[in-house]
Amino acid sequence: MTTNLSKQKTSGLYKNRAPRTLASGAGILFGAAALTNALWFSPNVTAYATAKSEPTVVIGYENNGPDPEMVAIAKDYFSKYMHAKVEMKLFTSGPAALTALGSGSLQFMTGIGNPPAMSAMAQGVPLQVIWAQEMYTKDEGLAVKKTSGIKSVKDLKGKTVALVLGSTSPLELDTALKNAGVPASSVHLLNMSPPAMQAAWTNNQIQAAYVWDPVFASLLKEKGEAIMYDANVKNQAPIFNLTVVNTKWAASHESLVEGFIQAQAAGVSFYQHHREAAIGLMAKEAGISVAMAKIEAAGFQFDTPVMQLGHLGMGSGATVKNSLVTKSLEAAAKYLMSSNTITSIPAHIDAFVNPMYVEKYLKK
Repeated sequence: MTTNLSKQKTSGLYKNRAPRTLASGAGILFGAAALTNALWFSPNVTAYATAKSEPTVVIGYENNGPDPEMVAIAKDYFSKYMHAKVEMKLFTSGPAALTALGSGSLQFMTGIGNPPAMSAMAQGVPLQVIWAQEMYTKDEGLAVKKTSGIKSVKDLKGKTVALVLGSTSPLELDTALKNAGVPASSVHLLNMSPPAMQAAWTNNQIQAAYVWDPVFASLLKEKGEAIMYDANVKNQAPIFNLTVVNTKWAASHESLVEGFIQAQAAGVSFYQHHREAAIGLMAKEAGISVAMAKIEAAGFQFDTPVMQLGHLGMGSGATVKNSLVTKSLEAAAKYLMSSNTITSIPAHIDAFVNPMYVEKYLKK
């Protein structure tokens, strides 16, 4: 999940990885303002083509680790199924990607977290979710030292938890504390980058940390244990990596959007039927080891097209309103509102979730 922090690297763990952060107020406000104006008024938001040439489409993506989209990129599925000249553009910043969408230089943005996506939508940016790439289940969680005496979330009262302020971790931890009846004010939050957490953990300077892989897995191996994962609060605050597209552009380029969905679906299918080969491709594209790719992939929920239309994905028809993707946007909106990143919450958040293109794909 990313917005405006620079890439973090330590001992090879963060090669080409984007930090999982929520939108900062200034960054997303600037990006959303620029994007809103450009998307509504720029004549350049389109994929141009002549009668004798394929259209050119630019797809933005973030390196969130091993997922089936990495397979689609490696095997050039987007060009194949979209029948277009496709350029994949790597971003490490949510606002930068949103601004690129607004300039007309980008048609799709994939791998963007539900918080920055919701922040832009809440500020009037005409975006819609058309594909849920993955939901975090066990890729992020709360690690504690086995000698800390902390056995459950209830034991965090009066304790210190290291995490990245402004990331998705505070949202998940805050939800867990409420579920356990622990006042958030009774837990001290220590702002640290994942690499700093790793060093502090090794030196016994911290006893608890809420973080994501690969550091999460590393802390567990180093005399740690997990007392909760994102999956434990998925019904209240699910965390997704999503694909968004400009609503207006998509409506006038339906065949390209449908081809995009077909490419994503092909990536998921390859992962399902050729697991070892897929992990190898994912690891190479993500810039991590095969061993780490296996660990991280196990902490994600990857949805097939059919699953996309179920409760655990975007839903379909009347079920969109109560789907986990919609809930993820609602939870993000409430959190962003409480942190003064947005000034209001849209009345009908489910209107930003559009499963129509997946539905069309499944009818073919």
